[in-house]
Amino acid sequence: MEKLHSEQSQQSRWWDWAAIGLLFILLQTVASRLVATTWTPFLSLVQTFSSIGFAIGMALGYSRFQRPTVRWLTFFYMVIMLPLQWTLVIDQHASLEEQLSSVAGRLVFSTSDFFARRPVQDPFFFVAVMSVAFWIISSWAAFTLVRNQNYLGSVLPAAIGLLVIQNYDNGPVSRLWFLAFFAFVALLLLGRLQFLQNKRSWFERRIFLSPDNSVDLTSSMAIAASLIIIVAWTIPASISGLDSFSRTWNRITQPWQEFSNKMENAVSALQSSTGGRGGEFFGSNLSLGRGFPLSDVVMFQVKAPSLLRDEKPPRYYWRGRVYDYFSKGQWHTTGTVREDFSPENTNPLNANTEDKTLARFVFYTGKATFSMLYSPSEPVWVSRPGSIMLSSTGGKNDPVFWNAQPVLLSGETYQVDALLSNPNTEQLRGAGTDYPDWIKNKYVQLPDGFSPRIKELAKEVTAGAETPYDKANAITDYLRKTIQYSATISEIPRNRDPLEWILFEYKKGYCVYYATSEVLMLRSLGIPARMAVGFAQGTAVTTERGVPEQELSPTTYTVLKRNAHAWPEVYFPGVGWIEFEPTANQIPLSRPLPRQDSVNGNNPLPQDLRKEADQFPTDPNQLDKGLDTTGQTDTPIKLGLYLLPLLIFLVTLTVFLSYRYALPARFPVFLHTTIERTGIEIPTWVIRWEKWVKLSPIERAFESINFGLRQLDQPAAVHITPIERAAKLTRILPNEADNIKILLDEHQTSLYTSRIADVTQARHAALDIRKQVILERIRYLFSGKPLH
Repeated sequence: MEKLHSEQSQQSRWWDWAAIGLLFILLQTVASRLVATTWTPFLSLVQTFSSIGFAIGMALGYSRFQRPTVRWLTFFYMVIMLPLQWTLVIDQHASLEEQLSSVAGRLVFSTSDFFARRPVQDPFFFVAVMSVAFWIISSWAAFTLVRNQNYLGSVLPAAIGLLVIQNYDNGPVSRLWFLAFFAFVALLLLGRLQFLQNKRSWFERRIFLSPDNSVDLTSSMAIAASLIIIVAWTIPASISGLDSFSRTWNRITQPWQEFSNKMENAVSALQSSTGGRGGEFFGSNLSLGRGFPLSDVVMFQVKAPSLLRDEKPPRYYWRGRVYDYFSKGQWHTTGTVREDFSPENTNPLNANTEDKTLARFVFYTGKATFSMLYSPSEPVWVSRPGSIMLSSTGGKNDPVFWNAQPVLLSGETYQVDALLSNPNTEQLRGAGTDYPDWIKNKYVQLPDGFSPRIKELAKEVTAGAETPYDKANAITDYLRKTIQYSATISEIPRNRDPLEWILFEYKKGYCVYYATSEVLMLRSLGIPARMAVGFAQGTAVTTERGVPEQELSPTTYTVLKRNAHAWPEVYFPGVGWIEFEPTANQIPLSRPLPRQDSVNGNNPLPQDLRKEADQFPTDPNQLDKGLDTTGQTDTPIKLGLYLLPLLIFLVTLTVFLSYRYALPARFPVFLHTTIERTGIEIPTWVIRWEKWVKLSPIERAFESINFGLRQLDQPAAVHITPIERAAKLTRILPNEADNIKILLDEHQTSLYTSRIADVTQARHAALDIRKQVILERIRYLFSGKPLH
C-alpha cells in the first residue's frame, strides 16, 4: 500500500516544461485573439489574467491539495488579484481606495442593468466578465495538465473560446491565422503528451531511447503538425458551402444562437464587427465579411410625415453613413473633418432646398443604444447636439454621418429635418455626365489591380444602355437576377478576389456584396457611386382593415436589427445622390415616369388625367343640358320614347370614351387624386381599385389564385413566389390542378419569355378557378368542414 501511495504521489507531481510551455502558448493565443478584436479598451488585461491564472493553476496542480481545496484557493486568488488589476481602468492619479471603490460601483451598476435585462453601457463589464472567464480557463487548463495530463481537459475550453470569438469577429481574413496557429500548437502538445506516455512505456519495457532519437521524434511531430494544418487550410472552400453542411451547422448552433440573444445586453457597449462604436453596426470601415450579427431587437421606430405621392421617395432608407474608398476587401471613409453641431443652427450645411421637399421625421429609439443618428437620404437638421462628419473635397462639404453627444439611450426620441426628392426617369436620364471635380476625384476610385473580369462584365451588362441611369439600372437588374441572396456566405478561398468569386462562381451574397459589386462596376465605367449603410425601411404599422399604412400617410415604421442594410448611391448632376437596390431579397425600386410619358403608348399619366378628367361633366344636370329635351316629358309614353335613345346614347358614349380615353384605367387614379386634394382619408377600395387597373390581363387572371387562397383562409405572404402560391392552391383544390397549371404557365410566359401569353386561355382557367373556389366556400359555410 505504501508503494502504491508513493507511485500515485509521484504521478500527481508530474512535470514537463515543454508541454507546459506549449499549453501556455495556446492560452495566450486565445487571449491575443480576443485583444485583436479591439471591441473595447483594456482587453489586454485579459492576457495578464490568463498568465496569472495559468501560473496559479500550474502551482496548485503540482501541489498535493485536494480538488475542493484547490477550488477555494483559486477563487481566493481570483478575488484578490482581479480587482487589483481592474484598477488600471481608473485614473491612476486617484488613491487605491478610490480606484477600488470606482471599480466596485461600475460593476454594481452594470450587473444590475444586465440582470434587469437592460443594455449594459459600460464596456468595463465585458472586460470583467472576460477576465473571470480566462482566469477560470487558464487555471483549470494548467491544473488538469499538471495533475492528470488530461489533454482534452486542458485544450478543449480554450478551443471553444477561440471559436466563439472567431464567430463574432469573422470579418478580417488575416485573423484566421490565429486558428491555424492554435491548431498547430495543439497538435504539438498532443504529440508531446503521446511521446511522454510512450516514453514511460518504453522505460518500463527497458527500451533505450537516445537524446538524438528524442530530437528526431520532436522534429517529426512538428513537421507532421505543419502538414496537417497546410492540408486542412487548402481544402476547397466549396465543401463548407454544401447545403447539407449548412443545415447541420444551423441545427447544432441553434442553442448557442438562443443563448447569444439572451446575452446580447452584456455586450451592447462593445464595438461591432464592422468597426462601429458601442451599440453601432457601422464604423470608419466596413469589411465584406461573411455576414451581419442580425436579430429581432428593435433599433428604432420612425414616424414619417404625410406627403403627396410626387414628394415621397419610392422607399425610405435610414442612412447611417457612407464610404468612398475601397481597398483589400474593406470600405473606408477618407478626407473627413468633424464639425460641432447645435440644434439652434437650423441649416448647418446651408443646403439648397429648391425643388425638394423639406419634411420632419421623428425617431423613437428601441432596445439598442447608439450615437450615430439615422435619417433619410439628405438630413439638414437634427434635434440633438453633437457633431457632423463631413467629407471635405474641393471646397464641398458632403455629410458622411451625424453623431449625437451624449449617446441616445433606450426610449429616447430625436427629430430630423430632411430634404426629399423623387426625380422621374426623364430627369435622371437627362442629367448627363458633367460631374463636378470633387465628385470625379473621389467617387470613381478603384482598388489597385481591380479585376479585369469585373470590368469586362460591367461593359457587357451595360452594352445596350446609353445614359448612366440606364447603365445603373442594367447592373442592378443583372445582380438581382444572377446573385442569390444569402444572409451568410461560405469561407472565401484564399488568394481569390472576393468579388470575382461571388460574381462568377459562388453566386450568393448579402447586401454588402451586392452594393460593393454595383458601386465598383459603375466606377469602372466612369460613373460616380458610393457605398451607403444603415437600415432598410422596416415594417409599416398595419391598420385595423389590414391594409399597410405605407399606402396611406402618415406612416410609422418599425426597424429591427435584421433590417441592417447596405446599398449603392449614384451621383446625377443637378439631382444629387440617388439610391439603387441590387439586393435580391429587397423589393425593387420603381422610379416615376415623366409626366409626358405614357403607360402603354397612348395613356397619359395621372397629372394629365386630372386636366382632361376635369373637362368631363360629372353632374347629371350638366349632361342633360347637352341633350335635346324639347317637347312634352310629362307623359309616361313620351318619357319612355326619350329614355331608350338616351340610354343607348349613354352606353355608346361610355364605350367610346372607354376606348378613346381609357376611362376604366384613368377613373380610379382621378378619384384617388380628387379625394387626396380634399384631405379626406382615401378609402381602401379606391387604393385596391387603382392597383387593379394597372395590372396586365395576365396578372389580373393570375389574381384568381390569390383570390382563392384568401377565400379559403390560406392567404399567401407577400414574399411567396407565384409558383409557391399555385402549389399551395393546388394542394387545397386538387381538382383544379390543370387550370392552375395553365394559369401559372401563361403567367410565367408573360414574365420571362419573349412569347406572347394566351390571354383567352388564362381568363378561362381563372374563371373556372373562381367558380370552384366560390363553390368550395359555400360548401364550407354549410358543412363547417375545413378544406385543409
